[in-house]
Amino acid sequence: MWIMKKLIPVLIMAIMLVQFSCEKEHSDTRVVKVSHPSISLKGSKYVTLSVGETYADPGATGTDDISGATSTITADYSSLDITKPGLYYMSYNMKNANGYSTTVGRYIAVTNYQDNTDLSGVYERTSNGVQINLTKVSRALYKIDDMGGAGLPDAAYFAVIDEATIDFGPQLSESIGEEIDASSEGLTISPTEISFQYKLAAPGYGTALRTFVRQP
Repeated sequence: MWIMKKLIPVLIMAIMLVQFSCEKEHSDTRVVKVSHPSISLKGSKYVTLSVGETYADPGATGTDDISGATSTITADYSSLDITKPGLYYMSYNMKNANGYSTTVGRYIAVTNYQDNTDLSGVYERTSNGVQINLTKVSRALYKIDDMGGAGLPDAAYFAVIDEATIDFGPQLSESIGEEIDASSEGLTISPTEISFQYKLAAPGYGTALRTFVRQP
């Protein structure tokens, strides 16, 4: 009997500790909804500069979808070389209160090419007959809606440097969410045919030379 009297307080204390521990664990559990902040660019998303022309970043406005707070965002322009023709991708990044991020880019073409010939139109990949659309978004800056010529909606951009050269430059493909680049870029403009080519460096794509010819 004496032993039971001693054990009862101990058992009560143990039950209280277990209950308190469970309640504390339950109160610390939080379900986090996956969502992302929004970024609105100031100025144009597509910019063309002549070689040597200076550029001031107009910035962007970020909105935290959790707290509703807004902030001014600037991009890292250290990679922009206005003395070197090419395509430059400037990224704006923001995280919300839950740590989920959004990235939005601005495309800058540095070139003296005046677009004497508008390259826009429907092109066909020579190896498989897949047709893609090429759209001019700024002087000497073009968007291809299927960079692989594989029948997929994977968009990319390139700058026209001269009548024989285009430049992809490293960029973040907003359609596949991966950084892409290219090599062996080339452009041919003749009285009877316009074509361009490149070897694509992107996740999920091979390194074969891709050639696209504009259709009548």
